[in-house]
Amino acid sequence: MSILITATVIVWLLGVWSVCGVWGTQGILHKLQRLLTAIVFGSLGVILGMWLWFLHAFHVFSGETLVAHVTTQRLSGDEFELTYLPVTTGSHAPVHIRLHGDQWALGGGIVKWHPWLTALGVSSYYKPMRLSGQFSRLELQRVRPPTVSPLEPSEDAVWEALYRAAPYLPFIEAVYGSSASVYVEPSMVQDVYVTPVGYLIKRAASR
Repeated sequence: MSILITATVIVWLLGVWSVCGVWGTQGILHKLQRLLTAIVFGSLGVILGMWLWFLHAFHVFSGETLVAHVTTQRLSGDEFELTYLPVTTGSHAPVHIRLHGDQWALGGGIVKWHPWLTALGVSSYYKPMRLSGQFSRLELQRVRPPTVSPLEPSEDAVWEALYRAAPYLPFIEAVYGSSASVYVEPSMVQDVYVTPVGYLIKRAASR
C-alpha cells in the first residue's frame, strides 16, 4: 500500500510539473508535447488514485482486527479451562476460565457506523463482554445450561447508550450483539478477530 501511495504522489507531481512546463516552453510543438505529457501523467494519477481508494475501501469493509489469542485444556469429559490473552487492550494479562461443553463462544457489542463513515476509515465500535461454554448437541444443551464468565465487570455503558440513541443518530447503521463459537481444540491456538460486522474466530497460523 505504501508503495502505491508513493507512486501516486510521484505521478501527480510529475503531472503538475508538466503542466507548469507548458507555460515556460517556447514553440507550439513543444507546448503540445508538454500538454500531452501532462495529460498522460494526469490520467495515470487518476487511475492510481482510484485503485488506491478501492484498496482502502476493500481493507476497511473486509478488515480483521486481532482481539485475543485463546487456548484450551481439557480438565474432564465435559469441563475445560480456557485461557484468554487480549492483544488490543492496555492489559495483556491472560484470563483463565473454567467452562463446560465441547464448544466455547465469545460475545459482545458491536456498533456499525454508516458506510460513508466506514469508507473514511472509522472502525466499528466493539467490546468483548463474555466467554461461555456450550454443547454442540442440542439434547445435551437442553439439560446442561451454558456456563458463562464475564470479561468485563459491568455492562458496556457506551454500547447501551448508543443502542438507545441509534434511531436519532444518522451516522449509526446498527447497534447489536455479536457472538462467535468454535469447538474446543486443546492442540490449537484460536485467534479472535473483530470485523466491521462482528466477531470471527480462526485457528492461528503456524508460528
